[in-house]
Amino acid sequence: MKYFIDDDHWDVMGYAKALKKLLPRFNKETANFLKHNSFHDGKVVSLTVLNKENGKTKDPTTIKIVVEQYEEGGGIYEIQWINVRKFLMDYEITRNVYGNNPNKIVFGGRKGLDDWGYDEIVPLSKKKLQHEIFLFSQTKIIIHCSTIKIRKIKS
Repeated sequence: MKYFIDDDHWDVMGYAKALKKLLPRFNKETANFLKHNSFHDGKVVSLTVLNKENGKTKDPTTIKIVVEQYEEGGGIYEIQWINVRKFLMDYEITRNVYGNNPNKIVFGGRKGLDDWGYDEIVPLSKKKLQHEIFLFSQTKIIIHCSTIKIRKIKS
């Protein structure tokens, strides 16, 4: 991550400024969400990888995550990363432990991927974006894609 390095090194203002420059690259609903909301503390409901290969489409992979937003009146959202070039997910439940008890898995492992911690979207080029996400389970997700779409699927 470039702006959210660790708990002691967060450049929130720098990220807000950088994200503002990226907003024109998104559809209206996505730009509006990114401008006014976040998925912090949101419950990750599902993650799906779709290979839409048809022999013609370049980068046919799409990734979808459904997140139940924590904020009051938040709702359920679907995030789509389209034309995925890179997808990394580093999940290992044994890392999701209590700070004062490094051998005890949080909630006995019953929260799985656990909730959304923080994320940042940065440009890779004029056409590609990188979205890096940290979940509270210490899971890191990195996606390189051409488009990110966020839409509310349930209030």
